[in-house]
Amino acid sequence: MMSADRSLIKKEQNVMSAREEQERDAATRISNRSRMLIAALMLALTAASGVAARKLQAPAIAAPWVGTPGHAQFSAIGEGPVHFTGRLDRTSVLEGGDGLVKMELVIRGDERRGLLPVRVPTDLVVVLDRSGSMSGPPITHALASIRELIGQLGAGDRFSLVTYSSAARTVIPIEMASVDARRRWLVRLDGIGAGGGTNMARGLDVATGLVEDFRQAGRVPRIVLLSDGHANEGDHSFEGLLQRARHAVRGDYALSTVGVGDGFDETLMTAMADAGTGNFYYVQRAEELGEIFASELASARENVASGLRVVIRPAAGVEVLDAAGYPLEREGDRVSFRPGSLFAGQERRIWVSIRVPAHRDAGDETIHPVGAFELTYTSGEERESLHFAETPVVSVAKGREQFLASIDKDAWEQGVVDEEIGELKQKVADLVRKRRPEEAQDYIESFVARQMVLNSYMKSERVDDAIEELEAIDHELAAEAAAPSAVRRNSMGKKYSAGAVDLRRVGAKY
Repeated sequence: MMSADRSLIKKEQNVMSAREEQERDAATRISNRSRMLIAALMLALTAASGVAARKLQAPAIAAPWVGTPGHAQFSAIGEGPVHFTGRLDRTSVLEGGDGLVKMELVIRGDERRGLLPVRVPTDLVVVLDRSGSMSGPPITHALASIRELIGQLGAGDRFSLVTYSSAARTVIPIEMASVDARRRWLVRLDGIGAGGGTNMARGLDVATGLVEDFRQAGRVPRIVLLSDGHANEGDHSFEGLLQRARHAVRGDYALSTVGVGDGFDETLMTAMADAGTGNFYYVQRAEELGEIFASELASARENVASGLRVVIRPAAGVEVLDAAGYPLEREGDRVSFRPGSLFAGQERRIWVSIRVPAHRDAGDETIHPVGAFELTYTSGEERESLHFAETPVVSVAKGREQFLASIDKDAWEQGVVDEEIGELKQKVADLVRKRRPEEAQDYIESFVARQMVLNSYMKSERVDDAIEELEAIDHELAAEAAAPSAVRRNSMGKKYSAGAVDLRRVGAKY
């Protein structure tokens, strides 16, 4: 072998060795730095129990705020088909601490009675991206999935197909799914090909126009938007597309979004699904679309409530920080969010993060009301309301032992495994997209340290297992930091984003 070749090979071996060493160092940082962070946090937790916090001045609580100290379970009184309950992950906060409390809200729909489910007539509108990037297998599999969907429609359902590229076209006008109609629809699918840009706004305009123009009482409309790329024609602004998705809220129906492959904008597609109170799906291969269409159809035709809206009226000094990532609407003294609709037998679980005052007034025990919780929804033609019969309250614990004794272990570990790790994955996905993998690693290390402090007392195997699984993410981040790759970065961002949404919104999909 020539000397120059040997030198080149030697150089490549040195580079590979350096990268491997970087990955090993990065992978061990999570345990080394966590130990230091844990020590500091343990000290802070102990010190906080002996230090009086500065008192916050808050107006007196009005008489309606009545609750039972130590009570963690809450429910609304009402007669089906919707049930609304909640539980706190702790009933006290540590004096001088962060004041953070989580409330798990559970929204459940009654099962359909009888051997066969009662199907609600459904208006399903599919909005299909047929831009040039969909050429070949993607458009072939998408059309095959739509053919499969047409075969699942009942005689009482209505269907429409809108396609868009540089312009939008109604390929199948909204029509009852009779046998003859379905035959005609299948023929029309044969003429669809891919080509042109991605005018998503125009596709949405046509679809929402169809739903609003042909709306009939007693029917449940649903739009499913599919794209494999970035909107690049027409009004492709983030806010412009969100405004179009919000038509679903005003019309009391759902808009779900499906991102196919690795070319779409997951931040936009997730935000549009939230704005349209629907679901977001990420599929790596177009052949997976059939299952998603079937899921959206089933959840619409088994609908028991639509337009779900959770309204929280926090007590003085209480902050509502987050609700499983749903957009929070703040109006006066109320905070609300819209989790969409509910099908028969569905049980949706949503964690709300709250901060309550962590100071004590004079006396042995200080109680802070959290606030009032209400659920409103549409069932049939009526708007209904449910609210907790009792106000959740949280006490301020003088010391660590009292604080730890107030934590519901099952609720706490569920909140960590679902909500907090889901939120972490969304943060990591965002940092990966911004090419900041080292910062994402630091974020994981800080998270692990915080959880291990509390889990040293709670001793939850589920939380230990979840923390161990974060090491796989840390390894991926180490590889990205050592050798940046646009392909890997894109895949990681989509994978973590989609997984996080599903994790934080247990039971949201059929």
